[in-house]
Amino acid sequence: MRSVDALAVAHTRMVATGIVTALSVLLLACGRPLPKVDSPEPAPLSAAAYSHYLRGRIAIHEGSYDQAIRQFRAASLAAPDEVPIQVALIEALSKAGHRAEALRVAEQAQEKWRHDASVWLVSGALYRRAGRDDRAVQAYRTARLLDPDSEPAYLGLAASFVALDRPHRAEKTYRTLIDRRPDSITGRYRLARRLMQRQAYGPAEHQLRRVLELDPDHVRARMALARVLSTRGKKRDAIAMMRRAFDHSDGDPKVGKELLGQLLDTGDRAGALALLSELDRADLAAAPRLLFAEVYLQLGEMNRTIAIAEAVLADLPSHGRARLLKASALAELNRLDQAVSLLLDVLPRARAYPECRALAAELIARQGDYWRASALVERALALRPRHTGLVIARARVEELGGHSGRARAILRAAMAARPSHAELLYAYGAFEDRQGYPHRAVAAVEKILAADPDNATALNFVGYSLADRNIDLPRAERLLLRALDVAPGDGFILDSYGWLLFRQNRLDEALIVLERAARMVPREPEILWHLGELLLARQQPARAVELFEQARSLRPEQRLLRRIEKRIRALRPERTE
Repeated sequence: MRSVDALAVAHTRMVATGIVTALSVLLLACGRPLPKVDSPEPAPLSAAAYSHYLRGRIAIHEGSYDQAIRQFRAASLAAPDEVPIQVALIEALSKAGHRAEALRVAEQAQEKWRHDASVWLVSGALYRRAGRDDRAVQAYRTARLLDPDSEPAYLGLAASFVALDRPHRAEKTYRTLIDRRPDSITGRYRLARRLMQRQAYGPAEHQLRRVLELDPDHVRARMALARVLSTRGKKRDAIAMMRRAFDHSDGDPKVGKELLGQLLDTGDRAGALALLSELDRADLAAAPRLLFAEVYLQLGEMNRTIAIAEAVLADLPSHGRARLLKASALAELNRLDQAVSLLLDVLPRARAYPECRALAAELIARQGDYWRASALVERALALRPRHTGLVIARARVEELGGHSGRARAILRAAMAARPSHAELLYAYGAFEDRQGYPHRAVAAVEKILAADPDNATALNFVGYSLADRNIDLPRAERLLLRALDVAPGDGFILDSYGWLLFRQNRLDEALIVLERAARMVPREPEILWHLGELLLARQQPARAVELFEQARSLRPEQRLLRRIEKRIRALRPERTE
């Protein structure tokens, strides 16, 4: 077994056992680096321990986290003083969803190996996932004291400061990292993103160009630089940079989608559609083709959406997403019977059966046939009783039928059974918002952010709600800027941010942002309403009423429809029906 022992010595970091002295603890508490402690040369790792450790690593790579936990536990029993094995066990527990146990094991490791930076690094990550960001700061600071050149310690510390809404401390941390490690690509990239958020575009451009010098294939840095160039008015340079990002990404459809956004941002709709035609090839897999179909749908190109969906369905007749996209496009063309027929043709055994039934029920309810819609959902729920989309559809049908109390009861019962389910929380928040209870709505969606601080949809919801009610606008701005950082170029988030700028009376900036949103999502009534309101504030009533009438033609929700019709009556009473 000598070869196994040699591998263990070569690949496993050995740490001597012992008690940390009182002086070391005092130095750590005071924020000073711990002195190095001379240790006896550790014994080689046993063959049994190393074998279990390797099997655990393979299981992690394969996504078999429970198997990895068993292997790391066995390795730990064979070698109880090995830090890398314990750290691997903690990571496996976390990946398997056993976060409470992972934290317990991590805190035991802190007591036993408080002089080892890797223990504090893994603890910091666990505290971050648990939303305990103050503890994460302490853990990452300790890791940094133990290893002042540890890039992960600086990055984790900065991320914790961001979560605590202390962006200046995060920026300072990134700068300290770059001073110690000028070649830190991630540090420079994240610093650039922070600079972008506070609109320091010149310094951000400098950092992004430095990232690309260090790593010319850094696609996200190229995308971020394109956004900076666009914001600074260098539209054509921005498009060229985004095109290079697309080329470096090997044709990643998501990068292509943002390139389309850059073209739309310049008003070049024809160029965007030409690029989309170039990117969408018949030899592509279904997933990227349907991503392009979604873009066509968003741009109001219904016939092209239908054509792509039909091409996919020709090869994969039961493909649920293709059916949903085609049905959505047919509904936009007011061909509701065809859309419903397409959705109802999906068999119960099909994977997309619940989603297709849910959309069919909503379309039927919108036509006023609430009994049929309700019966449709109930039959689907009998087959898939716990499907979240069907539960939400059942509540939505009740709401459309005027039974808001029943809808609320359905959603609350579902949340009682699954209190942290993000989709349910968001659906309930949207329902309460439509019912005119924004405080209830925000309270529900805030729970999503507590578990996932970078959820762009939740960030947008809360930020927009604050902006729309004209309260706590500084927080609304922070949330919406973070949402744009996570999902740049999203037309709905741009609309929310533009509405916030309107509320702040920054009308020139609001016009730029809302026009961008309208170019990206031209068939969204609420975006058109916001842009119309802005034009009214800028003393352009003729253009405003054109947008209001366009928004009315797109079948908005009743609450928005009432607002639109009130505006039209005031501006053009003779043309009101």
